[in-house]
Amino acid sequence: MKKILFFVLLSTLSLSNAQINFGVEDKDFSKGNIGNIHTGHNEIILTFDDGPVPGVTDKVLDILSEHNIKATFFVIGNNVKANPKLMKRMVDEGHIIGNHSMSHIALQHLDPLTWKDIVNREILDAHSVITPYLVNNKHFYFRAPYAAWDKSFAEFLNENEIGKQYIGPILWDIGGELEVKDGKYLQAADWECWSKKISIDDCMSGYLYEATKRKGGVILMHDLRHQSAELLAKMIPELEDRGFTFSTMNDVNWK
Repeated sequence: MKKILFFVLLSTLSLSNAQINFGVEDKDFSKGNIGNIHTGHNEIILTFDDGPVPGVTDKVLDILSEHNIKATFFVIGNNVKANPKLMKRMVDEGHIIGNHSMSHIALQHLDPLTWKDIVNREILDAHSVITPYLVNNKHFYFRAPYAAWDKSFAEFLNENEIGKQYIGPILWDIGGELEVKDGKYLQAADWECWSKKISIDDCMSGYLYEATKRKGGVILMHDLRHQSAELLAKMIPELEDRGFTFSTMNDVNWK
């Protein structure tokens, strides 16, 4: 069940941040990550994690602009602070911004004495950093680094007006892992492709196979390495040739 992530307001948030309200209905937070997000519609939702990264994110933006496609960027707070021009370009070109934590630590096996401080810092500090760039969003979106999550975090972060508007933790439908059987790529993940020196074409075949099997969905990619931008440039026309259209996180029915 797709449910809404509740966050506590960080005491240092500015008044302007606190006034942002998307009017999302309160719901119980899912005990785990939200998956099976948008399959079966023959639509693709492109998402990019871990940026922005100069020299890569701008290439991704060039490709998206060429094809008039909007994507969702799950950004790292520290990278956002270091790259305001890239963030402004994302917003100016109509893309959606998601919260992917402040420093990309795994939110699991945390010290019982300090985990609340860590969750506050990683999620709420990141929210304050990305707030100026959320103008294209219908909701606030959160994806946990490494998909690491615990229901106690939701129980801790559950009674705030800004927090109520967060949807997440959001997973993906396509691109989460690499699977090869009898030489055929049944799934692919860009980061794993590059770490194992798999070619762009072979990596793309895994994405395309999974997208076709699921009849679309949320694709996970990373704007960290130039190979991912090259993969995107080749994959968009292939997806279009297969009859897929493109939508964004704003188009998902989260109820």
